[in-house]
Amino acid sequence: MHDLTINRFRTARGRILRMQIERLASHLGRPVVILDVGGRPDYWGNVGYENISQIRLLNIDEEEFDRVGISKLFVSEIGDARNLKDYADKSVDLVHSNSVIEHVGAWPDVSAMASELLRVGLSGWVQTPAWEFPIEPHFRLPFLHWFAAPIRRAVLRASRDYGTLDIKGRRYHTDRINLLSFGEVKSLFPDEEIFVERYVLPKSYIVRWGPGTSRETMAQTQSA
Repeated sequence: MHDLTINRFRTARGRILRMQIERLASHLGRPVVILDVGGRPDYWGNVGYENISQIRLLNIDEEEFDRVGISKLFVSEIGDARNLKDYADKSVDLVHSNSVIEHVGAWPDVSAMASELLRVGLSGWVQTPAWEFPIEPHFRLPFLHWFAAPIRRAVLRASRDYGTLDIKGRRYHTDRINLLSFGEVKSLFPDEEIFVERYVLPKSYIVRWGPGTSRETMAQTQSA
């Protein structure tokens, strides 16, 4: 997919999320605190910082701390998306996750992360690429995620970026990503609003809940 198209989708997502934050801040009567699970600070430049008092970047790897920089808006934390034990129920104004849930492991891990996000977030935003889209977004290869594991490893062997890896390395990269279908996302978040981002076929899913969300908000923003 062309980079201009990707940037267009990112800009539209940023606009939708910015509106959700604005409405949540209005509902709460103050700027919001965001828990960005698996997040990075550069992502938020596309969203903007209005109506935000703090963004807590929670990652499982300390190497992500180097990305935070000097801004006082960001705070780094070590934690596991599958067990947000340091956070009480509905203790986070907005829990956010962008293209993370497909990386946490097999179905029990994915399910645990979804449950934890719903538990701690008064409101939420969870984005994940669609399994139904023919281009695998992480490797940017067609149909890769639709093949069985042995075929995926063979395809990576012929790729420019992963061809030098041994079978263990290729297995690691193919197994660490589990894209989700619409039905699977719906089963993880059965009562929440799911927006289908399309590029002819479903390209990604955005799950939202809490104050400041509505299907009307999505429709108005997409047509703007």
